[in-house]
Amino acid sequence: MIHITLFKSGEYFKAFEISGHSGYSEQGSDIVCAAVSSVANNAVVGICEVLDIPASVKIDEKKGYLKCTLPKKLSEKQIEGADVLILSMQKSLEYIQNDYKKYVTLEVKNEI
Repeated sequence: MIHITLFKSGEYFKAFEISGHSGYSEQGSDIVCAAVSSVANNAVVGICEVLDIPASVKIDEKKGYLKCTLPKKLSEKQIEGADVLILSMQKSLEYIQNDYKKYVTLEVKNEI
């Protein structure tokens, strides 16, 4: 199962973590894994390359692991841009979760 956790501090997202394999089908033909990976990678590219935010990104493809953490010091424009990207990712992942409940879980954790 793929576990997705989005981390918020106050009203803004600060990080997200995705781990596991869906088990929907064989590696290389798993549409659930491909969908989740595509949505998550799009958010990472948007954060790092479009918004030019030096986020910490950790990836381990064998373990099915990705973690993206925003730096503590960002401009208001960067914070708002990253938040829109992560919120868009959340909404897309919720659609995937709704269609493949046995293979994907998503939670949002609020931190202070």
